[in-house]
Amino acid sequence: MTAALAVSRHQLRILRSDPGFLVIMFLMPLAIMPIMRDALGINLVAAGFTDADGAEQVVPGQLVMFGFFVAGSVSFFLFREHGWKTWDRIRASATSPLSLLAGFAIPWVVIFLLYQMALLFVGGLLFGLDIEARSIPALGMVLLGFSLCAVSLMLLFATTLRTVNQVQAIQNVGAIAFAGIGGALVPHEQLPGWAQAIAPITPQYWAMQGFRKVFLQSGGVGDVAKAFWVLLGIAVIAGILGVKRFRADETKEFFA
Repeated sequence: MTAALAVSRHQLRILRSDPGFLVIMFLMPLAIMPIMRDALGINLVAAGFTDADGAEQVVPGQLVMFGFFVAGSVSFFLFREHGWKTWDRIRASATSPLSLLAGFAIPWVVIFLLYQMALLFVGGLLFGLDIEARSIPALGMVLLGFSLCAVSLMLLFATTLRTVNQVQAIQNVGAIAFAGIGGALVPHEQLPGWAQAIAPITPQYWAMQGFRKVFLQSGGVGDVAKAFWVLLGIAVIAGILGVKRFRADETKEFFA
């Protein structure tokens, strides 16, 4: 655990020196939200949520889409150590592959959690997104499950693929395409039948199902339990596969 924390502190020092990416990823969804809010409000009303005004879809929806870009930073940071020729030093500081991967994962799970909370808080203030007190623990479960799931998946890609370009291609296409299929861009009920059928294979779908229970139905812990356990299950499977696939002495290409 000490080794993992040392690697985590190293990642945080790098991030503090250049936080611009996180600032952009925070401002961009806030800029998109007012453009899409009214149209999504109409879609929600058509889907049967007669009291909705669109904030219930657009705020968590943009969070889910841009969130995968933020979570993808964990793989970028791992590859950057190879590009900077500092990987051997980082590897030497960890006692095992598990502690090394944990050192990369821990700060980004925390950062992703803080990112989601900040975006929901500011988006809620700006666009009138309300939450019932009984739904706050349920919201926390969804945020935690999505954080663990997204970071674990991106670490799996980082350990499996050889170049940073390969990881970023999957991240960029997956973030947008799966956000659409998963119901982050428009309500799930408004998607084509084929998209509705395959949506449950995406973590974005389960994150949005959890957010819908919280913001559209004022659901509690029991209402989001299924979404939470699916997200956690994906995180565990991805984490196990990532650890098994990881080779600390494997060469990664940062520029390729």
